[in-house]
Amino acid sequence: MLGLPQTTEVKKIIPKRDLYSKFELNTAEHKEFDAAIRQMTIVNEISLRTIPALQKQEQEKAVFVLAVQLKQEGCAEKILYKLSRLIDQRLLLALCYADKLQLALLFDNKILINEFKPAAEQSVTLQGTGLKEIFEHLALQVANLTPLAGLTPASIIANAGRRTELEQQIAALTKKMFAEKQARKKLTLREAINKLKKELEDLQ
Repeated sequence: MLGLPQTTEVKKIIPKRDLYSKFELNTAEHKEFDAAIRQMTIVNEISLRTIPALQKQEQEKAVFVLAVQLKQEGCAEKILYKLSRLIDQRLLLALCYADKLQLALLFDNKILINEFKPAAEQSVTLQGTGLKEIFEHLALQVANLTPLAGLTPASIIANAGRRTELEQQIAALTKKMFAEKQARKKLTLREAINKLKKELEDLQ
């Protein structure tokens, strides 16, 4: 799956009851998960066992690809968050619906997710010499971000998130400024917008 090396391919079905018991879901949560998820299967294992050439590091976690068959297109973020913590390893979620696929993972306690695409168009590459570095570059790929010299993947992802926040704030304040009748308040809003735009430029 996803164009990963054949040596990483596995097939281990994860019963939904494992997820229900791990998180001690109440009846409403149980129904919500059951309505969203048809089946979960670990389909790839990226580890020292499957890729011996990787550098061995202390307290290193493997990266597993968890194929999640959905009952409808799309999945609530709170469900993705729990799925990402289903096992004590790093997980890349491959959300499958019909002939489409969407990738998601939990990085720095934030869900990153890309768009649904035909399954044949979803692929990732393994970049790095260790499992931590590989997972960081997988996060960049899911977030559709490009590695930058001098910046860690975590910094690149954080900057991208901040850019989105700034753009949303600028749009909201601009709309408010144009609707404002009082010249003094309009000026105050313009100053706030310019300040946000300066921060946005510094992040480019």
